[in-house]
Amino acid sequence: MTSAESEIDLVVDLNSEDESGLPWTFLDEARDPTRIREGAWVVVGEGSARAVAQVVEIDGDIVRVRPLPGPVERHRDLLKHDVA
Repeated sequence: MTSAESEIDLVVDLNSEDESGLPWTFLDEARDPTRIREGAWVVVGEGSARAVAQVVEIDGDIVRVRPLPGPVERHRDLLKHDVA
């Protein structure tokens, strides 16, 4: 895995959920906000916690994601195919 793939694209507290049942964060927490679009696969997390997640919804400045179980390495193919 390259260092770019292991970097966090979007800072998300993976234990936070809103009424949707999904983890959420603010768009300005993104390393590159142009990569954050509905359907995109990104690396999310904070600190040492990381996961690959699909951006489910962008509602104004709020971003909701659906993390996949397992380590980032397991899902690296999704990250390679999601080119902006």
